Formats: sequence, C-alpha cells, structure tokens
Amino acid sequence: MTEQFRLQRSPFLATGHTRRAFLAAGGGLVSAIAAKCAAAAASASREAAEPKPIRWVVFYGTTADQAVLETYDIVVLDSEFQGRIRLPASSATRMCGYVSLGEIRMADPLLRLMDRAALLGQNPDWPGTQRVDIRHPSWKSLVLDRRIPSLIARGFTGLMLDTLDTPPYLEQLDASRYRGMRAAAAELVDSIRARWPEMMLIMNRGYALLPEVFQKIDAVIAESLITSADWRTGQFTWLAHREVDLQLELLKPATNRRPPLPVLSLDYWDPDDEQTIAEIYRRERQLGHHPYVATRSLDRIVPEQRLHR
Repeated sequence: MTEQFRLQRSPFLATGHTRRAFLAAGGGLVSAIAAKCAAAAASASREAAEPKPIRWVVFYGTTADQAVLETYDIVVLDSEFQGRIRLPASSATRMCGYVSLGEIRMADPLLRLMDRAALLGQNPDWPGTQRVDIRHPSWKSLVLDRRIPSLIARGFTGLMLDTLDTPPYLEQLDASRYRGMRAAAAELVDSIRARWPEMMLIMNRGYALLPEVFQKIDAVIAESLITSADWRTGQFTWLAHREVDLQLELLKPATNRRPPLPVLSLDYWDPDDEQTIAEIYRRERQLGHHPYVATRSLDRIVPEQRLHR
C-alpha cells in the first residue's frame, strides 16, 4: 500500500499544484486507498466466512478400499464395517461410526443387555427395528457405557447420531405417555459431548432437537433434502418446493449459527444417471451445503463425476 501511494502522488508534485490542493487531492487519494483496503478486507472476511468444501461419504457396506476412504474429509461407516478403521497419522479423514439413539435392531447383540421395559415396539416403517424409551436408564447406560466405547476402541474418531427424530415424534404422538422424550434425547447428546469432547458428532436430521443441540454437534446431515427414493418401487423423484422449503426452515438453527453449522446433504439417485447427479450437487452447493449423492442402500461408494460440457 505504501508503494502504491508513492507512485500515485508523484504527478501532483510535477504540476505546480498549491499545497492546499495537493493535500486535498492527497486526502482524497488516501480515502480512496482506504476504501479499497476496506473493500479488500471485507472481501477477505467474506471468503473466510464461506464454508470450506467438505468431501464426505456414508457407506454401510462391510469392506472398502482404504485409499478411497482417505480421499474424503469425513467417512460415515456402519458399526458392522469389517475393514480397517485406524488410518495413518498423516490422514486428516475423520472416521465416524453409526450410532442409533432412538431405535435398536432386534438382531443387535447388545439387545440382551437392555431392560425389556425400555422397548416400545417395532417401527412399522423398518421391520426388525424396535423403538426405545430414550428416558430409560438402561438405554442411556447401553449407549454411553457399551456402544460408544466399543466404537472408540475400534478407532472411530467421530459418531453419526441417527434416529433422533423418533423421540420427539413419539412425544408429539402421545404427549402423556411419552412426556420428556425430546428433552431426554437432547440430554443424551449433551452427555455424549461432555464425555467425549474431542469426538466429531454429526446428527442425522433430528431437526426438532436442533434448537437444543446445535452448539453440541459439529454437523447435521440433511437426508433426502431435495430428492427422495421410493424404497418399494425403486424410483427416484425430486421433492416439491414446499417440502424443501420446510426442511430449510427447520435447518435454520444450524444455518443461522455463527459460524454456520455445516449441513451435509444426503440425496439418493440412480448412480448411472450422471447428468442428474451433477445437477443435485449443483443445487445443494447453491444452498450452501456439502453434498453427497448415494445409492438407496448405501452399499456402494459413488464418487462425484464432474461432467464437462
């Protein structure tokens, strides 16, 4: 900036301008330079405020090429993943293990450790899965003393917290029977954060809890934000604008936070339809999200294909 001022003021000295005129002109020049510096600072501030792109993937298969996983910033894996979890110290990839906080699979080996009073019946949308009473001490103990420690022992450095839509849904369904479910869900997230402050915590949806937990988590997954997969017919569709707008409204506690909480969008589409997948990535990025487009069963890693037009 000093060199720029020196070069720009020299013409005034050669033209015989009065000192007052020179000072006036110089003052205007300094103001102009200051304005340019302020604009540059504001631009730099805006760039700093813009979220850095996050490359992430969610994969529920049993094995995967470690070299492929290391190309992502965040990897979400099922607890039954049989591949290597511990990555080299040089890798910046965060490996996040799946944790269901509102439901449990009937085939889960930890089910035998639960008090049966904590089971609330099968989720009709997911056969073989039981909803749980998140208020019950038996469930909290299973999550905090068994489930998460076992994932950490395997080398996971983060957790993906799933089925947190279930507790507030049940409370809304029957406020008398399920009173306190939403609060208990938020308290469980608080307990996880307090016990493992260094763990990356990512919440899948759970929009009803966002006002209570957005300061305790590191990212939120917006699953099926702009597209939907019909699990019965195998068809993929774009969601109606009103449905997208509703989800964006529910995400505001995250996006209005300063700095904003990263939104990891998870859409489903035919992996062979590269043109539409590219459009999904474009639209999600336009919304300020960090997208990943997956297969319906999440059993295949689908890299983003950048089409050249």
